[in-house]
Amino acid sequence: MPIDPNFQANRVATTFENLKVWKNKISNLGIYGTNVAVDFDLCVGDGACIEVCPTNVFDWQGVGADRKALPSRERDCIYCFGCEAVCPKFAIRVSKP
Repeated sequence: MPIDPNFQANRVATTFENLKVWKNKISNLGIYGTNVAVDFDLCVGDGACIEVCPTNVFDWQGVGADRKALPSRERDCIYCFGCEAVCPKFAIRVSKP
């Protein structure tokens, strides 16, 4: 299931590995980001979003099997929605401010 478009209203802000994330009762890791958001519970860490992004919005968070795509430079997003299109688990939600 893709990210809830109202995740910030429907979840509680907390921290995961020093990152502000939004969690609910069923999430383990939460959702990170605002205009470019990644659901760490859904992300499989395949790197497709990192490869397709023309402005290098993403970095890796974690290592090995636990690595996740981190939208660390979402202010650089040009809203091409390429990352959403290539994500196999629909773990990314891009929304214009």
